[in-house]
Amino acid sequence: MRIPSLLVVFALLGSSAWAQDDRSRVYVQLNTGLLFSEEASDVPGGSIGFDPGYEVGVAVGYDMGDEDSTISFAPELELYYQYFTVDEDDLPAIPSAVNDDAKAFAFMLNGNLDWHITDQFTMYGALGVGWASVIEYDAWDSGNLSIDDSSGVAGQAKFGWGYNLGGSYDVRLGLRYFKTEPLDIDDDISGTTSEIDVGQFALEAGFRWSL
Repeated sequence: MRIPSLLVVFALLGSSAWAQDDRSRVYVQLNTGLLFSEEASDVPGGSIGFDPGYEVGVAVGYDMGDEDSTISFAPELELYYQYFTVDEDDLPAIPSAVNDDAKAFAFMLNGNLDWHITDQFTMYGALGVGWASVIEYDAWDSGNLSIDDSSGVAGQAKFGWGYNLGGSYDVRLGLRYFKTEPLDIDDDISGTTSEIDVGQFALEAGFRWSL
């Protein structure tokens, strides 16, 4: 009876240790921030600017570093959404424009590199690639103007600082640059095609919870 009891104890301890390690490595991160878009040039209407918008992201990642690692790597899956609008002063330059909405929704695979400067402070950088299932610029998808495709490849880069609040909780503050592949804008009357090719910068805050 004594040997089976010890085996049960060791099994419970082993499973408990595995669960604790799993919670320390897998994390969920929420991001939100203020978004600024580059100006669109050589599009119907000439050079068109955009008003600030917002962005949100939800990510699940796996930290491959250990407690003693100064530098750690984490692959991450992220759902990302951004929304902004055409500058109201520039909108009249697009005669057919009715709506000024611009948005994107993307599935991203990111690679994060964390440099743990101290137990509390971290500097991070990340690169990501994915697929934007929604890319919309409503101002150029109206009247005689139409956008051929509303989806495409997306890429991004992130850089910033993190602070550990204690235990499993971290806050992060940084910059994100996000861009989708260029989209063709067809003019059905003139038969010409132009291209919108812009990226977006965001100042964002994040909250990370290690499970």
